Amino acid sequence: MYQDADSDHPAVEQWCSTVLSGDSARLLLLGAHWSGKSHTVYAALRRLLAAGYSSEKITVHKSFDLGRTYMPSVIENTTSVTVLDDLTLTVDLARESTMPRQLDPPEIQAQLALEAEALADAVARLTVMPRRSWILVATTIDRLVETVGRETADRILAVAEQAELPPRPRPSQAW
Repeated sequence: MYQDADSDHPAVEQWCSTVLSGDSARLLLLGAHWSGKSHTVYAALRRLLAAGYSSEKITVHKSFDLGRTYMPSVIENTTSVTVLDDLTLTVDLARESTMPRQLDPPEIQAQLALEAEALADAVARLTVMPRRSWILVATTIDRLVETVGRETADRILAVAEQAELPPRPRPSQAW
């Protein structure tokens, strides 16, 4: 899907250069839906691979899936480059809903709370690991705070380069 991904964003170029030099790099990639965040992440990974970086040293997680299947060892034993894509997706969907939703049954609410806490724990663990490079993908800093908590968000903001992508038009769908 992203085999031809390309980006000339300066933050992505810097992140890639730092990783390829053997140092750790951390990037918080922000932007609205359809701004090209995932495309930009895969462009960065494509650049690493094209430069000879081993694919075995890269892990990509869709945050929605990670929250459902999370075990701390997934992060504790992660590769030297880790991507958490769509980090704020659950919060985004709740905040951007245009229709009122019925409350989920209590057992579903409990499961969703566990998944949210698991994701927050994964991010908190990843952001304190030494010698790890990562890219976190979120829509806004406020939603990042809501997703991972103030302490973890502050730590991310203190150690990560930030890049914000401008919105772009949604592709037309041919039905």
